[in-house]
Formats: sequence, C-alpha cells, structure tokens
Amino acid sequence: PNFGILDKDESDQLGLTGFAIYPVHKYELDNDEENWQVLTGLPTPHGQELVGVNLANYFSCSLFSMNGRNKYSSESGTIQETGETERFSMSMIYGINENDLFRRKKTVQQIYNANYRFAKPPEKPILKAIPGDGKVTLFWDDRAEKTFDAFYQRINFEGYRIYRSTEPNFIENKIITDAFGKATYREPIAQFDLVDNEKGLHPIDVNGALFYLGNDTGLKHSFIDSTVQNGQTYYYAVSAYDKGFTTINIEGSFEGIPPSETTTILKQDINGIVTTDINTAVITPAAPAAGYIPPQIQSFEGSGPGTGKVSLTILDPDSVKNFNTYRLVFSENSIYHNAEIPQYSLINTTSNDTLINEKLTDGSIQTAVKDGITIDIKNDTTVSIDFDNSKWIDGNSNYIVQVGFDSRFQAAYQGRRIFYPADFEIHIMEPGMGDLSYPSSTFSQPIQSNIIIRNITDENEHQQFIFRDENKNTLFDDGDAVFIIFGDSVGKPVTNNSNLHASWSVSIFNDTTLTEENRIHPEFGDIYKVVTKKPFRNGEFFEFTTKAQDLDLSKAKSDLDNIAVVPNPYVGAASWEKFSNEVGRGERKIYFVNLPNVCTIRIYTISGKLVNTIEHSSTIANGQESWDLVSRDAMDISYGVYVFHVDAPSIGEKIGRFAIVK
Repeated sequence: PNFGILDKDESDQLGLTGFAIYPVHKYELDNDEENWQVLTGLPTPHGQELVGVNLANYFSCSLFSMNGRNKYSSESGTIQETGETERFSMSMIYGINENDLFRRKKTVQQIYNANYRFAKPPEKPILKAIPGDGKVTLFWDDRAEKTFDAFYQRINFEGYRIYRSTEPNFIENKIITDAFGKATYREPIAQFDLVDNEKGLHPIDVNGALFYLGNDTGLKHSFIDSTVQNGQTYYYAVSAYDKGFTTINIEGSFEGIPPSETTTILKQDINGIVTTDINTAVITPAAPAAGYIPPQIQSFEGSGPGTGKVSLTILDPDSVKNFNTYRLVFSENSIYHNAEIPQYSLINTTSNDTLINEKLTDGSIQTAVKDGITIDIKNDTTVSIDFDNSKWIDGNSNYIVQVGFDSRFQAAYQGRRIFYPADFEIHIMEPGMGDLSYPSSTFSQPIQSNIIIRNITDENEHQQFIFRDENKNTLFDDGDAVFIIFGDSVGKPVTNNSNLHASWSVSIFNDTTLTEENRIHPEFGDIYKVVTKKPFRNGEFFEFTTKAQDLDLSKAKSDLDNIAVVPNPYVGAASWEKFSNEVGRGERKIYFVNLPNVCTIRIYTISGKLVNTIEHSSTIANGQESWDLVSRDAMDISYGVYVFHVDAPSIGEKIGRFAIVK
C-alpha cells in the first residue's frame, strides 16, 4: 500500500494551495469564472473574524493536468490520450476550543502517517427492541464477535455496551470526562464481555480517560430494561468494542492503542422524526390490551445427568408459536463423556426444523433468538468432585472421607487418569459379602472386600475398583482407599493393566479429634455417595412446549376496570413531553391505558359536550392511546374536569374522569 502513486509521502503531492472562508452567497457556485479565480488564488488571512453569519468554505489543490498521458496505439498508429487519476488527502478538524483543536489535529496526523491503516471497531450488532409493560427487551446478533480486524490480523472483539437515553444524542450518558474536562465516554446501563481476563480499565488513555473493558461477566445477546416508565420514549443503542492493544516498552511502561467502539447513530430532524441505525432503536413501552395473555413456556423438562443449567427467556412475544414443541439436544464424541466442547442443537420437533446447530465453545452462552425464545446454557465444562453434596447418605458413621485423587496412586496411574463424570454409591456390606477388588498389579490376586460400588449415573450395579486394604482385614475402614477404574470405554470392563483407566479415589479415616467411644464405624447398610459435576453428555436433551400470546374476551371484560388516564391530574406537563431549543415545547400528551385493542374513546366536558373522539386500534400487546389535548375543532382544551367513555364492541364499556390543570 505504500508503493508508487499509493505512497502518501511522494514528493509530487501538491498539498492545499487555496482556501477561502466567506459568508454564504458571496460567491455563487454557478459562476465558473469567479470560482476559478477564487480556487486558484492563494489563501489570504481575513482582517477580522466572521461572526454571526452563515459561512462557506473553498478548499483547493492546483494546478495539475488532467489532459492525460500520451500513449501510442498500435491499432490506429496514432497518439491517443487516456484519463488519469490524481489522489488527494484532506481533513476537516473541529474542536470545542483551541487546545482541543490541536489535540485533534495530532490524532489526525497520526492517522495520516499510518497511511489510514488503523484499528477499527467490530461490526455493529443488529438490534431488535420490543416494548413491554414497564419494560423494554433488547436482543442482538453475534456478527460483531466474528469481525476480523485487518490491522490486528485477528478477531479482536471483547464485548457489548448498552446505552439508554431520553434524547437521541445520548448526551445525558456522556458523563465521563478526560483530563481536560471534555466529555469522552458514555456510561452504559449494562455491559457484557468475554471471560478472558481482559477486564478493568484499559491502560492506554485518551487524554487521561481510560476505557472500561468489563469484568469478565460472560457474553449476553439480550437485555431486559425494567426501569422504564410506560409512555416515555427511550432511545437505545448497543455498541460492540474490541480489546485494544497494549505492550510494554523498554522503559517498562505501557504503550498501545485504546479500545475501539462502534458508533451508535440516531438522527432526529426538526420535525422530530428519528432515523435509526442497525444498532439503535426508539421505543415507547406500554401496557398490553385488556384481556391480554402473554406467551408461555409449558412442560419444560430434561433428561440426563449433566449438572449444568438450562433456562429459557421469551424475548419476542410476537414470534412465539402456538403449541410447538422443541428439543435442545447435546452430542459429543468423548469415550468417557467428558468432552469440553460438546455440540448442541435446537430442533422444532413439531415442524422438524433444526434451528440451531453449533459448538458449545464457552461454558456459559446465550443462544440466538429463535421463534421468540433465547436459551441460556451453563455447562460444567470441568469434571470435578461436588464436595458440598458428597457425603454419607445412610447410616450414622462419622468417619472422614476424602474424595479425589489419592497421592498413593499418583505415580502408578497418572498417565492413565480420567475424570469420569458420574455419581457413585459405596455400600458397606457384611464382611466377605462385598465385590472382589481388581488386582492392583499383574502378579497380585483379587482382594475380597466388604463394599459394593454402584455407578448410579450409568446404572452399573457393580462398578470395578481397586481396593487398598492397609491392614489386610478385608474391611473398608481406617486408612483404606478404593480407586474407581474403567476399561477402554464406558461399559467395557478392565481385563488387563493395558486397558485400565483410573478415575476417582475414595479414602476413609478415623476422626482423630474424637475419642474411641465417640467414633461411629461404618457398618452394614451405610452408604457414602460421591457426587461429581458433569458436562452435558451425548444424547442428553431438554424439551419444552410453547404457547403463543392470546386475547381472552372474558378477561378483557374484567380488565375494563383497569382503564385509566395518566397522568391524572395532568398538571402543566408530563415527563414524556419533549422540549427542544429548535422548536420549543412539543405537543402536550396524556395516555389512556389498559384499553381493549379495538375501541372508541369519547371525551366530554363535565356538562356533557363532546370534545373529541379517538378510534383506538392496535395489536393485543398494546393497550395504550395518546391524546394531544386538542379538541375536534383543533383548539387547545381549557383546564377543568373531563369525562371519558370507552366503548369496546363485544367486550363492554367504561366511564371515567380526569382533570387538566394548566
């Protein structure tokens, strides 16, 4: 990129040769001769500042030829002219004061010196926002997480930030200033980042302000904001940001690049019309219509021994299907069911459609939204002993039991150690009635025991084990240990030392803090349970059925009593009304809430004169209608008490009052 005409530092660059700043209409753009004179002239400083007028600028770079290079054509035998390209670079720099202007100029110069090759933020996530009753639900895709950064030559994604504002420019969020007092960073209402130990404040500052990378919360692709007020318009944005870059120089101090964050653009024109970007949204939460029944998850149940957690959240009520059944299935190819990265699939068994089929790369993930639902999966990726639940479950023995990997077996079986994800029960039997221990070496004989070990996860009534009988009394007692063993695969017995794989060891000891008379020895009928934390294994599944949102007419009739006006009384203004410097005060507005989805609202004076009629027709999820306090004669109403009448066909009627105080 730095070769030949693409080299920004080639000496044939002309640079800026002309500049003029002037009141608009001093030069009209349709006068070519005048334009030529201004553009080819040298910049002349003005004797005074141009204040209080609309300004226009001319920038020019001249003179260079666009007549083309001479080139011989073998076909015609003549000299022909061809077009050529001239490249130029230009920056326009603005600042809140002189110092800020020169700091920005320094940044722009660095970008130019790098030949415009610099770190860029990840792709913008595609956001969808759903209004609810006293809440707003946001969810977005994962495209930002797959963005390859050509500058870093890797995927450098780190996390998401969620912003909320009551004005489209998010000025009220931009409260984190730099060392010069300039607003630099916005405060998010939520932040989700990768679990990768990239957390806290990034060490590279922007004029003294440090970017907060997060706290290894784990990624989410949804957020429910339950701190909103019905009727208030909110502006939301979800940004993605990268890790930045740091290194330590020879002096031992940090240097590098601060994180880059995607833009969050919302544009509002003078008429109040807002244009959003793919990662921004404008939402007004509202109560649902009278008789509304929200979508539901029914008969959620799972199978299999996995100790992870699976939970469902409805994010998009309109997309939930009626009486569809889904199955979340896990698969893995590990011989001993302890693969760290199983596959998971979400299948709509009603339509026989596979909606998701991906690797469970992280221990905790949130799936993409499918048919209005997202699934949170927390997989126990590390097989380990659950010490809180491993204990004596039958009998009164107070012997101390240690579960894990006994150091006495460390050298013999370290190379063939497996962390097998299953729960076991050690049953104390009568002397001589237990299972035979597998011989601990090729030259030893099976050892009689008084225990039976059951693999209750795999329903194996007689799990193989090695018995270390310290006092050679064939009893599992003080100082003894057992080692649970497996063959080359699940269900395949150990037949020789070459296919023996050692798993958990269980050692038993007297409690030396107790006197002999207070020690309760294990006896026939006692059971000790070993519990492990287990990943989801092959064939394990969770199944659930969905029920779509609905409208119940009988419920709608009883809900008529909830119809109300907010605020009531209306005193001068409401919190959701807008004011701007450009247009001053916006329209006044009250809301009728908890309405049936189709109804007629009539508003009367206290003496019975009809003021206005409003036809309300909405989805069943919206039971709200606004009124701008303007009569049917296009006049602002006066203060006083008013009566409203709601007529909902086939449902019923409601009469109420509200007051206007100006």
